[in-house]
Amino acid sequence: MRLISFTIFFLLNQITAQLDKHNSNVDLEDLYPDSNLFISHRADWQISAYKKRINGFKENPIGYNKIVFLGNSITEGGRDWNKKFGLNNIINRGITGDITGGVLARLDEVHYYKPTAVFLLIGLNDIFNGDIPYQEGLTTSYVAENILRIAKEIQRHSESTKIFIQTILPIDKKKFMEVRGFYPQHSVPLMSQINEINLKIYKKNENNAITVIDLHSAFVNEQGLMNEVYSTDGVHLNEAGYRVWVEYVGKYVRSFSNSD
Repeated sequence: MRLISFTIFFLLNQITAQLDKHNSNVDLEDLYPDSNLFISHRADWQISAYKKRINGFKENPIGYNKIVFLGNSITEGGRDWNKKFGLNNIINRGITGDITGGVLARLDEVHYYKPTAVFLLIGLNDIFNGDIPYQEGLTTSYVAENILRIAKEIQRHSESTKIFIQTILPIDKKKFMEVRGFYPQHSVPLMSQINEINLKIYKKNENNAITVIDLHSAFVNEQGLMNEVYSTDGVHLNEAGYRVWVEYVGKYVRSFSNSD
């Protein structure tokens, strides 16, 4: 029995040593997109926000045994997710203005650190300015497929990582206009596109391989719009909105908390 235990211990040490050797050969700078990388369907302000945030990620890598919140400004706006959940192992990887293509381009860091769980909320910016040339041609199928592709890419590189896709939140056009003073034109109403994407995520999720959390339903009112109680401008969340988010996904997040 002792011989078997020793053999197992020896083999595990050998495997760990090989993994450490492999990791030591990785240039951590290569985990992040090049600042000149072209990602289609983005405006100048999105490119600028992306570069700035990526530089911040380089200074504060994900690290091991973490829960990653991955997404756009709605995720970034959560700031310190650890405080919101009362945990110590959540990393915020939201980028203002980010799109599905932007997330796909920055997955190497996620692949390398192999987090215990990833909570993904992305897709709204892909369609938000639908009638502007740099976003023309983006269909709801394209966005839904990209969202699932992100999840599958993470799964392919890290089978131990549990991935949760959160459905795109509703918006309120009228409130956005009141607060921001403008609203992009859409040949197809934005809420209709959001609903289509969310539905297609479910339909294209073969054999329910990825866990989908219907976060949308926690924020929608009787008119099918963002509940104004939870939003600052009809799109982004206020503190009440973030509390609803935490409560809605709390059981999933806390199941991956550090036991220390």
